[in-house]
Amino acid sequence: MRIQNLLDGKSEEITLREFTSYPQITAKSSFDLFGTLMLHTGYFTVVKGEVPKAANRAVIKIPNREIQQCFIEKAGEIFNQDNEEWYSQGLDLRDSLLEGDAAKAETTAKKMLELFVSVRDSAYESFYHGFLAGVLGMTGNSDISILSNRESGDGFSDVIIKNKAARIAAVLEFKKSGSDEPDAMDSICSRALRQIEEQAYDRELKKAYRVIHKYGIAFYNKTCRIIGA
Repeated sequence: MRIQNLLDGKSEEITLREFTSYPQITAKSSFDLFGTLMLHTGYFTVVKGEVPKAANRAVIKIPNREIQQCFIEKAGEIFNQDNEEWYSQGLDLRDSLLEGDAAKAETTAKKMLELFVSVRDSAYESFYHGFLAGVLGMTGNSDISILSNRESGDGFSDVIIKNKAARIAAVLEFKKSGSDEPDAMDSICSRALRQIEEQAYDRELKKAYRVIHKYGIAFYNKTCRIIGA
């Protein structure tokens, strides 16, 4: 099994799959699509010095022991609609972000972090990115797209949610805080919101969406702070 090889510290070669929104990651998803998703969010890394068979392929591995252990513990829980509690809360989080309800989104995200995240995972900002991108990605459908690490404006946005039918979008920027003190968390959120504005992550969205919500999200261990604009 290819995922088991990675968990054993070995490498695997994948075909890089392009996608405009996160698919529903289930047991039926291809390993190449899953591997590309994990590469985007930092859970996998490209193996230096190993030349893949073709230009659209990459040799990947889990980058370190900490993330390897995180994968072992979480692989059976995340990205899985069969986990009804996880999926239901993912829908709540998505809808509150599209509705502009930062307080509800924060409450939902905190509950999920408390239930599903170990403090050992929290050393990496990429873990939080993968955590929320994966949760939100399960909720995509024909009308709602979840995009991660996409070129936006003058940079790369962390996550963008698009509701094409309602013409509502949300731009999310994640930051890891060094403290859970309220002032520190608020300051990190404000910095994330400034980045959204300075990098004009909403430039293209303005052409097609009537409402664009922007969120700065700060993480510390098993908690978070969400401030909207």
